[in-house]
Formats: sequence, C-alpha cells, structure tokens
Amino acid sequence: MSYRRILLIAAVAATISCGGAPRSKPSADPVTNDGGPVRFNVLEVSAQGPECGSSTARCARVRVSYLETTGGGMPAVRNNLDLYIRHDLVGRLRGYVQEEVGNRLNRPEELTAAFLAEHRAFVQEFPDATADWSIDIAVDAIYNSAKVVTLDITESAYTGGAHPNSRRQLATFEVPTGQFLGVDDLAVDVAGLTRIVEERFRRARNLGEDEDLAAAGFWFTDKRFTLPDNIGVVSDGMIFHWNAYEIAPYSMGATSLLVSASDLGEVVTVDWW
Repeated sequence: MSYRRILLIAAVAATISCGGAPRSKPSADPVTNDGGPVRFNVLEVSAQGPECGSSTARCARVRVSYLETTGGGMPAVRNNLDLYIRHDLVGRLRGYVQEEVGNRLNRPEELTAAFLAEHRAFVQEFPDATADWSIDIAVDAIYNSAKVVTLDITESAYTGGAHPNSRRQLATFEVPTGQFLGVDDLAVDVAGLTRIVEERFRRARNLGEDEDLAAAGFWFTDKRFTLPDNIGVVSDGMIFHWNAYEIAPYSMGATSLLVSASDLGEVVTVDWW
C-alpha cells in the first residue's frame, strides 16, 4: 500500500475543520449530482509579516491556492477530493511550525499565522539572520473529466539553509466512485509499464540502455529501476514524477516524464482518456 493511499484512508477517516474565510473565486455552477466532471472553486490564503516592505527587516510570506468542489461528479468523489486536499494542505503547513503548536491547529489561516509568528520569534532570537522565509503551495486539477480527476500539488518553501525545497505530488481519482487510483489500478501490466517508463527515463537522463543506475548517481533500491509514487493521468497520457532527493541528490534535480497514451499501448487498465 503506497504512502498516498494510506494518506487518503487517513483523510477519509478524519474530520478536519478548515473553515474560516479564505478568499474565494466563486463559481456560477450550482451544486449538483449530475455524474459529469467535478467542478471546483479556487480558495486562496495569502499573508505576510508586518515587517515586509522594509528594506532592512527580514520578511515571511505565505501563499496558498487550493480547490474545493462545488458540483459535478457524485458525492463520493467530491467528498474524497475535499478531504484529501484539506488533509494534505494542513499536513504540509503543520510541517513548518513547531509540532506542539501545529497539532492544535486545523485551518490554513491559523497555521499561516503560526508560521509568521514563528518567524518573528526566530528573528528576535537571531537578529543577524539574513534570510526571508516563504511558503508557496498550489493545488490544481491538471486533468478533469467524467472518468478521472488528477490533482497536481506543488510546494516550494524556504526557511533558511543552502537552498529552497520544492515538491510535487500527483493524485488521480476515479469519477464517480472517488477511488484513489494507484499504479495497480491504472495498469494491467505493471512490469510492462515499468519497462516503458524506464526507457523514457534513461533517454531523458542521457543514460545508455544498460548503463548502471547507481554508477550514474541514482538511488534506486537494489539498483533496479522502479516507478515513482507520483503518477497522474492527464489528457494526453500519464505523468511520472520523482522529486529531488527521492532517487538522486538535490544537485541532479527532479525528473518528470510524460508518456503519451498511444505509447502506453495495452499496459493500462482501461481507456482513461
């Protein structure tokens, strides 16, 4: 069972309150159960410390954009999408504040305020610190049809250190059931899919067909190529994404591959497109 499937189960089992009044871009669509593509509102949380704008003071900023379902699909998929997004978002923001503080907070606005307060306390303790702090998180539906919805969650943050940290997470859900779709759900031939993606991976990384992955600097378990956890269905195929540090040092960066639907052949379970 993958980490993201475990996360989804935890999200569905939990009741998370992310209320409050984030800025919303309202949709004209009414809430319906029509079985078609899911419709979303975009909610935004944006805040910065009072010291921002000064030429000398250190600054902390947070920008969050996420989705909330408004209609389409069926209740099962809308409920799972809303729970997954809010649980994931709260978990990410909690990672930037002290654990004893973050565990008491369930709303993005509260966690944003806690992050800004933590930055102010840090600057007071270390007045010679020179780095600004920032968090940028965006949740988007990069594919949304009557069959599947694929979420693309991107995160970039800096709280000191040698460089900012960035992550991308893909999650695909079946419409209208709301089932999270892992690789075993998306492919009838996982070994065949792995061979196809490995060939694209080696081409993207300028590696020979038989070149040793470990010698080239990659950290695949047992030196054997494996598919990433981040797999998403999109309009013209499937995306496979490895974040920095997952299979290689930060200096080698992330790897993102798009494999077209036509190249996937018969290894996929059904025609998701």
